[in-house]
Amino acid sequence: MSIIYTRLGEVALRHDFYRDGLAKDILLWPTDETAHLMKNGKILFRKTPGGIVLLYRAEEDEVTPLTPLQLPQSFFFFFKPENAAAFLQITDLDDGLEQFQADKVPFFQNTPANASPASDAPEELTYQLLDGRRGKSFSFELSLNPVPSSVRIKVRNAAGDVISPGKDIAGNPLPDGFEVNPDDHGVFRFLFDFSGKKEGVYTFTLRNSADTEDLWSKNYWLGNSPSSQPLGLLELRYQAAPNHLYGPKEYYQLSFIRKESRWTYYVVNGNNKVDLISSALQIQDQGNEGSVPYGAYAFDQIGASPNVDIKINNLETVVFRSQDKIPYFEIPKLNFQLRKTPENQVLIPNLPNPSRSAPTKLSGGEANSEIYVFI
Repeated sequence: MSIIYTRLGEVALRHDFYRDGLAKDILLWPTDETAHLMKNGKILFRKTPGGIVLLYRAEEDEVTPLTPLQLPQSFFFFFKPENAAAFLQITDLDDGLEQFQADKVPFFQNTPANASPASDAPEELTYQLLDGRRGKSFSFELSLNPVPSSVRIKVRNAAGDVISPGKDIAGNPLPDGFEVNPDDHGVFRFLFDFSGKKEGVYTFTLRNSADTEDLWSKNYWLGNSPSSQPLGLLELRYQAAPNHLYGPKEYYQLSFIRKESRWTYYVVNGNNKVDLISSALQIQDQGNEGSVPYGAYAFDQIGASPNVDIKINNLETVVFRSQDKIPYFEIPKLNFQLRKTPENQVLIPNLPNPSRSAPTKLSGGEANSEIYVFI
């Protein structure tokens, strides 16, 4: 008897920071429950140069699964970059509603109704930030301002079904809307137990005692976390309708987005050979070379020349900031010229780009990259 494996689906990992569009050095592996599920369903997980592929063991017709899984099912995969600092420097992980922070979990998932059998038009996985990862049994405490007399707990699974938040001392499931009172210091303490539930995303909501208003809400992924801390999660969902688990091969794409920021140049008069009072400095964009995602950028001088509030190493400094955000890209932005007027002298023909190892800072609510230049 031949051993036959048929491709179930592929996930392409992409990043538009790179010229070839391929995400680099991303580690991706199944969660414990998913690995067990795949073993029972005789599904293999394989890494490819551009992502991952899933294969299932099939009968002689190369279509019928030897050990079919019941639907609905979800496969979860952790992912992390090999160099987290470098990845975070070039990658925008905000989701449009929230800014990425250390306690947030990047989360990608497919939409079963949008499954694509076309390799040249893969389904783009949706993206959001989760509020964290938790085990299936966990406790936490919380303070609310103002402190309500009590709160009611409501927990929903990914399908939107209300589930019990735990068990009482007799082992009976707690009811929906279970009421919790604060302690003498106004702190609410919770102990959740979801033993026996599937891993996945659960929504936790605290409502007022009248059960008419949400006071607090979080989305957590519940399941076993590995010792090597992952950055985020990927979920592939398969439902009974439309049933495409063992149908045509599906193609998915997980896309990371390059970061963009305003660039701030600190031009330092290192040897005091430039008279910053009788002469003026300017940054001019002389255009782009080749196929790059850059536009044309103008810079404003921040403050006087030299800046009266900012000195680098106690040296005269002139500060320039781009009017618009500039994307990070594998190919550097060329032709930012530092000029001295009225002589129209080019002091530096190609100003440096931000260092990939330097952190991006928030300034006025916007990402800001600092570059130091000595003349």
